[in-house]
Amino acid sequence: MRSPAPESDDLFPGRATRKGTRRYVDRFVNSAEPVAQDHFSQPDDLWLSSISLGTLRGDPGGVDDLLYRSVVGDLLESGTNVFNTALSDRFQTSERAIGHALRRAIREGRTARDEIVVVSKGGALTPDPDRASDHASAQRDLYETYIDSGLLDPREISRGHSIAPEFLLDQIHRSRHNLGLDTIDYYLIQEPEIFLKSLGADGFRTALGRAFAALESAVERGWIGAFGLATWEGFLVPDSDRSHLGVVDIFETALDVGHGDHHLRAIQLPYGLAMGEGVALESQLGPDGHCRAILDSLSQTGTVVFASAPLYGGRLVGAVPDFVRQAFPDAPSQATAALQFVRSTANVTSAVVGMRDAAHVEENLRLARIPRARPEVPARLFSESRQAEAPPT
Repeated sequence: MRSPAPESDDLFPGRATRKGTRRYVDRFVNSAEPVAQDHFSQPDDLWLSSISLGTLRGDPGGVDDLLYRSVVGDLLESGTNVFNTALSDRFQTSERAIGHALRRAIREGRTARDEIVVVSKGGALTPDPDRASDHASAQRDLYETYIDSGLLDPREISRGHSIAPEFLLDQIHRSRHNLGLDTIDYYLIQEPEIFLKSLGADGFRTALGRAFAALESAVERGWIGAFGLATWEGFLVPDSDRSHLGVVDIFETALDVGHGDHHLRAIQLPYGLAMGEGVALESQLGPDGHCRAILDSLSQTGTVVFASAPLYGGRLVGAVPDFVRQAFPDAPSQATAALQFVRSTANVTSAVVGMRDAAHVEENLRLARIPRARPEVPARLFSESRQAEAPPT
């Protein structure tokens, strides 16, 4: 029987703090070449940069490991203090590469642990790359690790995901050891909406409550600082859809479990020029009986919002409409214009961007020295972009 990753004394101690992240902000706001004041925001307790590193893209290990390791220092020195990864990103190797680079930067005095915000995610069954060299060995590793060990009942798995409490705690153990960090600042459950169809609304709320209880226990033990959800379509489909996540229901579940001091503090969802439902689709029924878009619904809730896929997997590069470029004349490229659109949208905390090349880091982080646009600008541009894409009648 294979047990979860054991506790270890060699995990790097500490976590992001309000004081530490503010120190990081002050260092860049008051530098010789200062970043814009609004490059950082504080929706809850911590100060976060408006651009964060994502680690989904690339092959496991090898050259991509070296590339991710090399850009971490560049990002830290350019005003980015948020690193957004997942156990499943490149089959666990992204966590290992980012953790290695962050610990090295701390040891070298280039940053401090309390200045950087580390986000990871779990929920997708992921093989260990040290034991999985092909599809057959990956499937064998998953079965031995999760089914033969008794950690998971096959009935708790849907589309390769699980939100079973003991499974999530096991995944937190693995992510902490991959990163080499004692505490993960934000831990997000991946695509929980997958379970809505199989469990139904009532069954899903019960299962999510059990998952939240496990995550609250992880907060108490110091394994994570706070938790949240990393969704794909859940918040972006109408409430009549069987995959619909209701933000009011989600927060009510968190209150039921953790009461007024619950630690549900973050949500990740896709948003950008190519996926604008976050502001355009009034999918969320509020307690006042009015429907609003998810980003509008999160206003004044103190929720950290990570916008994933802001460049739509790179497919927006070369396809940004001219009127979008013209709206952001200070943006040096199409990609940065698309990012400026995202980070200027009301209630978006940080755009999660995959970067493995120093030139891309330099280009994207030029935005750090450009103020965000007024929130009404991306709202207007999204409407215009949809009209531009519409076929002639």
